[in-house]
Amino acid sequence: MNIAAIYLYLPLVALIGGAIAGLVFGRFFGVRLLLWLLGAIGAVALLLVIYLTTIGPGEEQAAFVPFAALTGLVFPAIFGAIMGGVAGRALGGRAGRR
Repeated sequence: MNIAAIYLYLPLVALIGGAIAGLVFGRFFGVRLLLWLLGAIGAVALLLVIYLTTIGPGEEQAAFVPFAALTGLVFPAIFGAIMGGVAGRALGGRAGRR
């Protein structure tokens, strides 16, 4: 498998992983820990954005990995966790447990 295939499947794996994590956190652990999960993923995104702002002119190649991690891992994981959390809360409500 070459590097292009890794970058192609990375967002899909992150989206599925985030959705499963959000579903588990939303269903079994409640809103507080679900918000902690989203906050932790958001903190990683903020750290990557801060790192990207510190890259100066002529260092564009150093920005590739953080940018790929931000767009290919962190953003899909946040979106998946939000969707999974909503589904987990709905399943928790359906089971009579909020």
